[in-house]
Amino acid sequence: METSVRFSKNYLMINGSKFVPFIKYREIRNKVKEIARQIQIDYKGKIPVFVVVLNGGIFFATELMKHLSIPLRVETLKAKSYGNEMYTSGKVQLFLTCDDLEGRDLIIVEDIIDTGLTMKTITSELQKYKPNSIEIATLLLKRSNLKTDLPIKYCGFEIPNKFVIGFGLDYAEFGRNLKGIYILE
Repeated sequence: METSVRFSKNYLMINGSKFVPFIKYREIRNKVKEIARQIQIDYKGKIPVFVVVLNGGIFFATELMKHLSIPLRVETLKAKSYGNEMYTSGKVQLFLTCDDLEGRDLIIVEDIIDTGLTMKTITSELQKYKPNSIEIATLLLKRSNLKTDLPIKYCGFEIPNKFVIGFGLDYAEFGRNLKGIYILE
């Protein structure tokens, strides 16, 4: 089935689902600057490793790195649990691109934490590499939807349990390139 996309000034339609503006890019940028300032303080004198969760996390990670002057390494991890749906499948597939993480300070950079189950799987998998520490940085958090405890150190916005797209988040691979965040109406 071909995806149907229609965009206007006030909304975006994807396969008949209407998304409206929710968080403006200016607000995202300001929140990311705050998080970057805290990371600067927390990792002074250290070289953290950003483990960026692809694909969506790359937008948040890129914006964060614009505001950091500390040295850091960047690695990527592919986690898949949604497919083309608006809900998590519960099954998580992970693909990590590096293995030199022993003794390192890791910051997992994610676009959104929904149920927390994907992030729990990621942190459990990364523990096998014996890092010095693992912290979580997420742009968006659906706290009311969490099904597990997670030590989230850096959080941009807590949002309601509604589907969102933009700034790296997609629906059927559309909407990732939007500067702001749009919410399902």
